[in-house]
Amino acid sequence: MEMPHNLAVGEAVYYARDQAVGIIYETYTFIDGPQARPGVSLLLSNGSNVGGFSAQEADQFLLPLGDTGLDYRFSDVGQLAADYRRGLFGEAFHFAQVMHISKTLAGLPPQGE
Repeated sequence: MEMPHNLAVGEAVYYARDQAVGIIYETYTFIDGPQARPGVSLLLSNGSNVGGFSAQEADQFLLPLGDTGLDYRFSDVGQLAADYRRGLFGEAFHFAQVMHISKTLAGLPPQGE
């Protein structure tokens, strides 16, 4: 059985429900306590703030793609929206798209089979 993956700020994920890539912009333990695996907050490439996922929900609904190198400190949703509008997440979303395409292509069966 595969070990659960603790997502980190700056990590790219694929969110199948919206068929979109996203970036983890915050991790938190204030809901389940400091001993629990962290929950995460997700921003999609279209600027939608999907909100939070517990560690178990993240395991179920988010496909980890890899680290984008983004170093972000979340303060509030207004600042998050302003940072998105000014392009702060642009490079991270580019990397996320590339990682998603790579994983998708790697998962396809060899041509002709």
